[in-house]
Amino acid sequence: MAQGFRGSIILSQALARALRLNDLALKAGAEYASRYQSTLSSTESHAFGDSWTRWRTAGAMGLAAAGFFLGASCAAASAAATTPEKEESGAQKVIHQVVFVLGGPGSGKGTQCERLTSEFKDVAHFSAGDLLREHVKSGTPEGNMVADMIKNGQIVPAEVTVGLLKDAMESSGKAKVLVDGFPRNDSNREVFQKVVGYDCQLVLYFDCPEEVLEHRLLSRNQGRVDDNIETIKKRFKVFLEQSLPVIQHYSALGKVRKIDTNRPVEDIYSEVREYIKQLPK
Repeated sequence: MAQGFRGSIILSQALARALRLNDLALKAGAEYASRYQSTLSSTESHAFGDSWTRWRTAGAMGLAAAGFFLGASCAAASAAATTPEKEESGAQKVIHQVVFVLGGPGSGKGTQCERLTSEFKDVAHFSAGDLLREHVKSGTPEGNMVADMIKNGQIVPAEVTVGLLKDAMESSGKAKVLVDGFPRNDSNREVFQKVVGYDCQLVLYFDCPEEVLEHRLLSRNQGRVDDNIETIKKRFKVFLEQSLPVIQHYSALGKVRKIDTNRPVEDIYSEVREYIKQLPK
């Protein structure tokens, strides 16, 4: 009797997650349909026939794209329902102490996060970009769909990125989590709160002059294709226009710790580690 009740709860939780992914599927489908329709050449338009036929064709492409996400969500629901022990143990919601680490490109976010995780064993570090790239390589239906969206120049829905972060945090087993380079904009921030269910504890803002960041990125010689002056300027412009409002939002809430990163790495770390040490145990 009790086992059947637990099974019902597990299935309900899994289906709720499936419905969230279904919402994502509909968004992806609509965007894909719109993009596909707008890119039809005149020859292709003639081949598809009248405008009604073309609209249905584009819509079908969009729904096919959405199907990848919906299929993945249903599979997740089925798997969850057949593994009650795992889901039951995860039923008690864990509130992580999330620290957003933000700053312009080349401000040293990754370097400092790596040092923090080496010293503090209860701290995990995740990069949203790295998680997304790993997801694309996974070969899963959803991963393949995301790869296709990136290939076609489409923006990956924030729900996907936040979902990956949420799963990574829950499986880390760590109480404190550093999220590097995320949220990139206010939309990311809002989706994080909606999907994860709570907000960050702290924001570390790595502040550094643009000319210093340019010099660092151009001289680090890591072979990255985005380490050229034109791309660097674009990345910094995006940071100012989209990410800075996020910092301003949290600053108004008293959560931002502004760190001058135009100084030796050791001096930066001495300040950063103190903020992490002050987090509740």
